[in-house]
Amino acid sequence: MLDTSAFVEGLLLGAGLFTSVGPKDAFVIRRSLAGRHLLLIVAVCAGSDALLIALGAGGFSALLARHPLLLSVALWSGIGYLVCHGLLALRAAIAGHHHADGDATPARNAFLQTLMATAAVSLLNPYAWVDTVLVVGSIAASKPGGARWPFMLGAIVASFAWFCGLTSFSHAFRRLFSSAIAWRALDAFVAVMMFGMAVHLATARLQ
Repeated sequence: MLDTSAFVEGLLLGAGLFTSVGPKDAFVIRRSLAGRHLLLIVAVCAGSDALLIALGAGGFSALLARHPLLLSVALWSGIGYLVCHGLLALRAAIAGHHHADGDATPARNAFLQTLMATAAVSLLNPYAWVDTVLVVGSIAASKPGGARWPFMLGAIVASFAWFCGLTSFSHAFRRLFSSAIAWRALDAFVAVMMFGMAVHLATARLQ
């Protein structure tokens, strides 16, 4: 029988963690505005969260805690990824490349590009690892056997619901981004957010 209290606990924790806008969310918003492969984006984002939660619950969070060098390498690699993502967004904001992603790309290539890009922003994002592996996964690992999988399921449902809502909401308001100014503002926001997160992670690690 499903442990509803553990499920609700995981659902609420996941809702609190996943609904804060981060690099993956900014990527989802931009791709959703293009209106292509929305179900694929939701499936990869939520599926990657489920994978990382399972890794954390399976003991990977404890492994990272026992090997600080491994954690440092992963963290600094993630910081580098955030900086690169921020530079690309800054370049787009300055150049004014406001066309929807993938509009002129053949369907097959667009599907593969969306799949690879979504997987990269989901699995190379240090904030995703902190939220899923180190927070949700470690808490799930501390639960007794009967409550562990309902807790994980609740967090996974929260992730799926968030990305479904985010893609739907972004796609519904795509008309607002028919101008270059709106796209430049979005890219500038993404660039500032990426640089800010990278600086925050770096300063926190050096302290």
